[in-house]
Amino acid sequence: MLLFRNSMIVAAVLFCLSSLHAQDTDQLAREDARLNQIYQQRVAQLRSDPAALAALRRQERDWISQRDQQCGKDVACLTQSTKAHADYLQEQVSQNDPNAKPGASIPQELLGKRIIHKNLPVGGVVCWGEKQAQALVGTSLEYRADSFLWKDKSIRSLGSKTSLVKAQEFAEENSGSGGSVTLHDLGIAAPSVKQVEIQHPDITVYDKTMDCCATVPGENVLMKGSNTLILNICGVFYEATRADEPKN
Repeated sequence: MLLFRNSMIVAAVLFCLSSLHAQDTDQLAREDARLNQIYQQRVAQLRSDPAALAALRRQERDWISQRDQQCGKDVACLTQSTKAHADYLQEQVSQNDPNAKPGASIPQELLGKRIIHKNLPVGGVVCWGEKQAQALVGTSLEYRADSFLWKDKSIRSLGSKTSLVKAQEFAEENSGSGGSVTLHDLGIAAPSVKQVEIQHPDITVYDKTMDCCATVPGENVLMKGSNTLILNICGVFYEATRADEPKN
């Protein structure tokens, strides 16, 4: 009787594990289908710009290679990475919709000039090498009410979103098979941090040695303090400090 009961327990556990795996696989399939649909919308937007379309396809190949290298056969990791990339492309589609309406202006507390003075020794698999990552150190960011500048590139704002990100949420969003990046890793001791995301039209800001990354420096920042920002640029984290008084 005891042997039979143990066999029943083992069977129940295996059934649960099988069900969980099936659910994970189904979720991955849904996110993959969503990504494909959004990607096709982005391709349609770029039909009249062969160079931009070629860059999109190159970036997509690079992303697939990075995802597979980072996640392997980890279904949860693959699902999270695919969802994040689909969300990113969806944002690009929305930002370049000719019928889109301008959103909120860049927050007052962000206005002014800052210098990217170091990259932090945390992060996951990225497409840049050390030389490319270091190239951003020493460059400047300047925020205005309706735009922001990185080096000599001016990027028009289509609106911004400010939110409060909890420490656990941040760690989950920045985790993978190689571990996770936490707010503590970035020198943020608080249980949450303010995040500002700026929407903008498509723009190429890197040369060909770095264009595997599509993130514009400064478009997504964490407010570490009134004078310090944390930037996540394609998996590389940077710290930027204020270089002047806030501007209106």
